[in-house]
Amino acid sequence: MSRLSFLGRRLGFSVLAAYIVMTISFFVVAVIPDPNVGYAAWITKGDPDEAANAVIEAKNLNEPILDRYFRWVVDLTTFDWGRSVGGFGQRGQPVTELLEATIPVTLAYLVPALVISTALALAVGSYVALHPESRVAEAISSVGYLALGVPSFFVAELLFFAANEEFGWLQFGFPRRIDLADPVSLWPYLIPATVLATSLAAGQLRYVRAESSELLGRDFVKLVEAKGAGDLRVIRHVLSNAALPLVSLFFADMVSTLVVQVFVIEFVFRLPGIGDLTLVAVKDRNMPVIIGSTMVIAYAGIVANFLQDVAYAWFDPRADFQ
Repeated sequence: MSRLSFLGRRLGFSVLAAYIVMTISFFVVAVIPDPNVGYAAWITKGDPDEAANAVIEAKNLNEPILDRYFRWVVDLTTFDWGRSVGGFGQRGQPVTELLEATIPVTLAYLVPALVISTALALAVGSYVALHPESRVAEAISSVGYLALGVPSFFVAELLFFAANEEFGWLQFGFPRRIDLADPVSLWPYLIPATVLATSLAAGQLRYVRAESSELLGRDFVKLVEAKGAGDLRVIRHVLSNAALPLVSLFFADMVSTLVVQVFVIEFVFRLPGIGDLTLVAVKDRNMPVIIGSTMVIAYAGIVANFLQDVAYAWFDPRADFQ
């Protein structure tokens, strides 16, 4: 099977996975009673049954389940994700508009964090593998374990206090709209990016060190060293051979970490991103926004899995794509 056919199949599996997620989400929502029905009946000053029936009719909950399912799939496919019923933004605002406004805020610190953590892990982990007995390597390993053990919310609170109270960096807060034409306005996002990069790099550094240490004793490395190659060239050969396991470990670690860290960071730094949007939606019983943000997170995991397959095909042309 050619590389292109392999990627085509993986893309098809990703699309299928997206529709499986849609289906599971629908039946979870359909089986669990809508909390807004009971809430409407509880707060109404008139007839509770009438208020509950009004909510059921407005949300088409009295229609056959298959009709609701097909409408659900079509709406999600065409990005008609309903309207907000809570307090984040304006009541009645389309969910897609809320997501369009909050996702860039999350990406503003998420992308730099991924770049910084990956670069740090590759550089520092390689050095520790090449010089395992040095004091610098021991210090780096100790700092790595400390960063891995310290809760991210604690680091975030410390940085937030230092940036806001001691230096006054965040006195104007974070911009609610991302303007790529003005990169200077994005500098405050480097602070939450640093927190996230610290958590990610601590775990990735261990993977790079372990994989590099395992390969440094191989014959091809000894041959490269015998030719008089320096540390930089040696580690380049090592990392090229360790690319596949590192890609797998990096993607698995990043996805699992990011799903949790995004909520923590945006809560501490009061960032108006998708994590904050989801937390407010849960508090307000805002089901359309909860479903929309959940779908975005699930789709992000599917896309990350597809990108991992693309990385496999890119880094190892000898891979068996059967």
